[in-house]
Order: sequence, then structure tokens, then C-alpha cells
Amino acid sequence: MDPFSLILSEYTSHAKTDPFGTWILFENTSLANTAVQKLREEDAILPDHITTVKGLAKSILSALSPATRIIDPEEQHLLFARIGSDVLGKKRITDTQTENLVNLFITLKTNKLVLPEGEDKFNDFRDIFSRYEEFCRENDCFDSILAIERASGIAGEMEIGTVLCYALYKPTPLAVDLLLALPGTIITRPPVTEIPGLPETCRGVYQYTDTRTELRSALESIAALIESGVPPKDIALLTPSLPSALPLLDELVPDFSVLLEGTRRPLGFFAGEDIPIENLPPVRCALAWLAAFAFDCRIDDLKIIIESPYFSLKKDWLTAGRLEKAGIITKTEKGRAAWRTVAERLAAARKKEIGEHDAAFQASLDRLLDRLDENLEHTGTLAGHCRALKADLSALGWTKIQMKPQDEAARHAFLRLLDKLALTSLAEVSYTVREFYAMLSRFCEKTTKISYPESKHAFFAGDLRSVAGTKRPYVFITGLSADRIPRIEAAIPLLNAQETARIQPDRVQNLLDASRYYFHAAGLAAEKQLILSCAGHDGEKSLTPSPYLTRLAEPEPKSPGFLAHSMTANQTRAGELLAAGRENECEGLFGIPSLETAAEIIGIETVDRTGTPGIYDAEFAGDGIAEAFAAAYTEKTEFAPTVLERYRECPFKWYLADHLRLENPADFSAERIIVGTVMHKAMERFFREYMSPLTEENESDAAEFLKKLVTEEFKNRHIKTPSWQSMLNGYLGNGGLESSCDLIIRLETGFYAAGFRTLPEWLEQKVTAEIPGGDPFTVTGWVDRVMFNEQTKEFAVVDYKTGNVKTWKELEEGSALQIPLYTEAVRQMTGCSPLPGTYLKIAPDEVKDKNPYLVRGKQQKSVEEVGDAAFAFCRETREMMKAGKCGTVSGETCPDDYCPYKRICRFVPFRGEEA
Repeated sequence: MDPFSLILSEYTSHAKTDPFGTWILFENTSLANTAVQKLREEDAILPDHITTVKGLAKSILSALSPATRIIDPEEQHLLFARIGSDVLGKKRITDTQTENLVNLFITLKTNKLVLPEGEDKFNDFRDIFSRYEEFCRENDCFDSILAIERASGIAGEMEIGTVLCYALYKPTPLAVDLLLALPGTIITRPPVTEIPGLPETCRGVYQYTDTRTELRSALESIAALIESGVPPKDIALLTPSLPSALPLLDELVPDFSVLLEGTRRPLGFFAGEDIPIENLPPVRCALAWLAAFAFDCRIDDLKIIIESPYFSLKKDWLTAGRLEKAGIITKTEKGRAAWRTVAERLAAARKKEIGEHDAAFQASLDRLLDRLDENLEHTGTLAGHCRALKADLSALGWTKIQMKPQDEAARHAFLRLLDKLALTSLAEVSYTVREFYAMLSRFCEKTTKISYPESKHAFFAGDLRSVAGTKRPYVFITGLSADRIPRIEAAIPLLNAQETARIQPDRVQNLLDASRYYFHAAGLAAEKQLILSCAGHDGEKSLTPSPYLTRLAEPEPKSPGFLAHSMTANQTRAGELLAAGRENECEGLFGIPSLETAAEIIGIETVDRTGTPGIYDAEFAGDGIAEAFAAAYTEKTEFAPTVLERYRECPFKWYLADHLRLENPADFSAERIIVGTVMHKAMERFFREYMSPLTEENESDAAEFLKKLVTEEFKNRHIKTPSWQSMLNGYLGNGGLESSCDLIIRLETGFYAAGFRTLPEWLEQKVTAEIPGGDPFTVTGWVDRVMFNEQTKEFAVVDYKTGNVKTWKELEEGSALQIPLYTEAVRQMTGCSPLPGTYLKIAPDEVKDKNPYLVRGKQQKSVEEVGDAAFAFCRETREMMKAGKCGTVSGETCPDDYCPYKRICRFVPFRGEEA
């Protein structure tokens, strides 16, 4: 029997004769929870008696001092913030300062350390801690650390028969005080010893190229084990730093699945670390509601509210997409007053009266703004803010709507947080609504969490401590790089290394010993198979293997093979086989069901697929409905180039997006869409705010200035995903990557040297071109930028792209109309001579001047010839709109792999049996 099972057996034996007097203490809650689960499988238990030292202290206070209140971390943070600001003579202190004060207090208390005498800052700290403890004593309330101290003084009165201490590695001096104060028999089971070499169960020590590859390889192995019949609960994926690994696991695990009993099931995991609720959908919506009120209706907050499925709002024509477009056209990013006149300003921009749809849009937006201001206050007590927000959420239906289990848990945790804050000792203290928002955001990120849902189909993910002293048949330990283990913080918060060494000289050695112990304990947890691995790069910087790993063995360079359980890998393999004409080899792959099957799921297979395309295929020519198209597009004389382009690319997409005005809401929160908006904003700010000449001498300074702007714009989006951080790393050049910002400035200095200048009035400028040759027809849009050459008096239109860039072929075929039409508009407005406009590709992984007029460096046609062709395309396109020709494009290849309407598309290869 392994030591963990043995201690549980010993506990059961004692508990049979003395259930109320028998306790078992573990080092952390993860082990305690594992023990509770195992013991519950055998018999009824008292779960409070299977706990940690902190849990025991709370039980002692609950039994012997029932009037004592245990304060939550949120209240502790608020108390330290208030006392700290009083002592330090500031109106407010930052969350970081408060957090450091709390951590310093905990470190001093748990290790029974004393601050040095004599220095003012130490005197301030002592004063803060003294006032905090005095408040706790006077109000008979204690945090979890002071509870241990308080329980040590009264533990002798507790009726305790036997306390089993399992593998407590170097308990803190404060914990030792409580253990020594306990009556009854104390039985200790020592921690595991270090391993002199690789355990017999070790089946490999590997180094992968990067962190993602390392984790994907581990997930592939785990999926293969589960598919072979290994219960997921027998598998543990461990890492020295679980919080940093969880976002990546959340991203990668859904890509994997296993085939069990003929059914493909998604791979799942549960973690020893709880999930912060801050970024879970219902909480994001609730915080966005508060933020919209507090920060004068920022567009990003309003879009989250409008898109939210958790709010019951009458929105009519108000959608996130229309708000986004209205904001771009009117240059509105926030402001109640500005939003209340947005339809009026839209009409002015279009040189028209306010239309029916715009009026409905404005009415819906006004209702939202009125509702937003109904209950919330800009200044009020903490309890008042909590009550007002709860009232709003209830009135909006947020508290009652049915949610998925994880979202339901997040909602419950958020409401419980509001209830706790309303009952704290600071409930009647006044805070501004912005302070209340900052407070809630921090607590949702740091202290308010929910558990990962456990499932019989989920493996365990934890840190090295979480399995110390236990056994799992299969263990994968990833992330064993030198920057992760050992990870030593030589200084206590708010103290430097020298000050720390004065009061805790053995700190560094203790931390080294602990990290080494948990590494060895995790390795010994494997009963059948142990895999150790590290990565060579984490997306930001190069990594080296941990010395703890290399002392056991040098890692072998490893490249993953085909990831048979990954949907992405299967789809990629399918694409490669199809491209090579080997479609017969696709049979065993998954994740690529025929689009005929997809069509059946959404119920469109009831329509005959054969014969001449008709109304069902959006071919309205010859039908009565065509008259409506003729009237609508004869009356409409002003078009945006992007609308005309969309028609040229695919009339069916134009029909859905622009004629029927159907939208794909996910587009407005997709990172690949958002990064384009972010970089447009950063480039506009650069040319408005950077005042120095863009010469080679200023190239480094200009690049740093652009990096600062890009960082600000990225952070303003409040997106916290590995992919978002990875894109920012690409722009900044973090981790040895080539900086896209550096490359952008290099391009710009080239333009500057060639005599081109960008004037502020030609940034994000609205332009209009008259299309010659027939009925009144104008094209209006917003050009990203126009560069003028000071010497030649010529100009060039610049269009920024972070995604796909149009080519000469598309320019020639009429599906790339923006640049030639914007060029004509600027020519008409200025009288200057045009040069071929260009696309500037400014992606995180590619920066290039991609001029569509050029093929292999040679200009294909003159600006005038391309412009004349564009005019002809515009008139031809309008005539086709009038005729109701909305069918899909012809040909064998769809022009848009990411089209949001693909599942209802009538494009033949998407719907035929051969698909």
C-alpha cells in the first residue's frame, strides 16, 4: 500500500472509535480534497476533519469562540488599503501597494519575523500592521493567518484525540505553534525523500522547440492513453507554474478528442488551481455594465452589453456591428452626449436626412443609455454600490437566465462577492463608482474563483505540490525550464534583498530546498509512467532546461509526430492529402465532416439541389422580388467601396451582410478583427503625436514611440489570452522575435527619405469620388492615410492591412476597389497627380509594402487605366444589384475561407455530395 493510502487507512481506523476527536492534516487543500474524495467512496466522514492547518484553526475558533468572525481576503485588502492610506498620508494607495503590504504582513506573521528598527518605512509598516491587528481584536475578527495565532492560544481547550499529520514539509513557525498547542496524540508521517537518479518509471526526458508544442505533445499522449482504456483520473499533467499554464491549456485542450465506444468525446481536464471569474462571459458582461456607467460609455463596454445573451434589452436595430461602424464614421469612442447625437452625425457624414433605420438605431441606443443611468450612482457607500448593481442585474434578467454550469457557478460567485462586500466592516465607507469597478475587477481576478468542473472524462492538471505524497499511474511533468524551477524570490515584498537577509537569513536556502523537494515528490508520484519535458522557447524568450532536470538526465531534442487526436492536425493533414490528390487516404481522419452533413443539421437539405439556380439560391432576376432590388438600388446613389468589393467577391455574402443586414456577432469580438482596429488606431496616433522627422537618425526613437502606442492600444482592449499576448510580442519583438514595429518604422523612414509626408488632416479622412459615365453615382469611404510628395506634388493612398492583402489579380477583376476609388476621390478633392496606392501589411508576423499595381516589381497598368476599369466595375456591379443577382460566385474555389455564412452557402462544392 502506498503512503497516501496508508495514512487514509490509519485515519479510518482511528475515526471508527473516535470520529469527532480524529483529525488528519495535509499540506494543501488539493491533497485534502483528494483525501475527502477517496474516503467518501468507502464510508461517511466528517470532511471538516480532513483539512489543512488553516482549516483546523478555523474549526477551533468556530467551536471555542463562535462569536469570532473570519474575514475574507477581500475585506482584508480593503482594510489594509484604508489603514495604509491613513498611515502613509495618501488619499488612496494602489492595489499593488496594498497587495505588497498584505504579503509582507503574512510573511512576517507565518515565519514569526520582526522588522528592523530605526528606518521610517519600517516604522510605517509596523504602524499599519499594529492598527490592523488592533482593529481585528476590537471587532473580534481574524484573517486566516491571525486565526492560526488566535487558535494556538485556545487549542488546549479543544477535545482532540488524535491528529495525523501527513507529509507536512517544513511547517511554518506559526503552524508549529498551533500543532504544539494541540491536546491528544500527534502522529506525523514524514515527507518523501529525494531521488538520487531517474525513477524506474521514467519513460523519457524531452526538450521541445516551444511551450505550445510541448503541451500539445503531452495532450496527444494523454488522449492516446485514455483511448487505450486508461481512466482519465489516473493521469496527471503537472507543471511548476500552473497559473501561467492554465490559459494555454484552456486554449489547447478543446482541440483534442478521444474515440470511446464508437463516440468521439472532447478531451477535458480539471485543475488543482481554481478559475478566476473575471473573464468568464457572465461576469465580463456584469463588469462591462458597471464600466459603461463609470467610464462614460466606452464603445467596447457598450458592445459587450449589446452582444450579451445574458441581458434582456430591447435592441431593435442596435447591434455591436452597427455601433462599431457608427463609431468609426463619426469618430466616437465614448461619451454619453456624443452617443445621443450619433445618428444625426451619421446623417451629416452621409449628407442625408436621418433614415428610418438610423432613427431606430438611435432610439434603441438612447433607451440603453437611459437604462444605464437609472440605478447606479457615481459616488456612494460600498453597500449602496453593491445593492444598485444587483438591482440592475436582476432587472436585466442576468440573475435568472439559464446558463451553462460553469457560467452559473461564475454568476453565483459574483453575487456572493457583492453580498460579502455589502456586509464587510467597510460597507458604509464612500467610494466612487470607478473605485468600486476597480475593486470588483481586482477581486474577480485575484480572490473570487470557481473550481474546474470534474468529470470522469477529465485528467488532472496541477502544480508540483498538488501530488506530493500521493500516487498516480501516469504523470507528465512539463515546463521544467530554469526560469520556472527553481524560481526564487530572494526579497520579501516591500523589502530589498539585503533587508530580507537581515531578518530571514535562511530564506533563499529554504526556497531552494522546497522547490527541489516538490520536484522530486512529483517524480515519485508516478506509479507506471513518468515523462519529463521542457521547452526551448515560450513565445517571448529562449529557455534552458532546469538544473534539477539536467542533474537527472540531459533532455533529448524531440519533435512531435502526427497528433492523431488533434482536430487541427487532422484538418491540416486532410488539406495536405487533398492538395496532393490522395483524398482516398482521408478516411481515418476526423474533424472534416462533409458540408452535406452540416447542411442536414441546419435543415436546408429539403430543397432540391439540382437544376437552374432560383430564388432559394438568391437568384432573384426574373422574379417579382427583383422589382424591390431595382427600386432600392436605383434610389441609392452613394456606396462604400467595401460594399462594392463584397459584391464583387461574392454576391451572396453581399446579399446577407448588406442587403438583409445579417451580422455575425462573433466578428466584433474576434481577436483577428480587433487587432486590425488596434493597429489602425496606433498608426493614426503615431502620425498625429510623433513630431520628429522620420529620418534614419530618429529611427530607433520612432520605433520606441510606436511600441509605446501599440502597447497602450493592446492593453486598452483588456484581452488576456495567450494568442493576444503573442500578437503583442510580435509587434514589440519580445522573446527574440523580430519587432514588427521596427519594420514598420523602417518602411516609413524609406517613404520619408523619398519625399513623402503625411499631414494630420489626411489621416482617417472621409473622401468621396464621383463615378463618371451615367446616372449620379458616388463612392464614399474613409481612407486610412494619404501621403503627399513635397517635391513632385504627387500623392499615394495607403491602406493598412493586418490580414489578407488584395493582389493585382483582384485589382484587375474588380474585387479590389478601395485603392483605385480612394485614389480618384483624393485626385478630385485636391487636383494633385496620383501615384499607385498601396497596401501596408502591418501584421505581428509580417510587415511589407504590398503594392497591388506591381507584379514582380513591374507596374502592370497606369493609375488612370486601373481607375477607368474600377469605374466600369462599379457601374456593372450596381446594375447587377438592381437586377437582384445575388447568387454565389462561380468557379471551384471559394474566395473566403473564413466566411461566416459558409454553412448556409449555395456554392456548389460546399453543398454537393462530393464535398
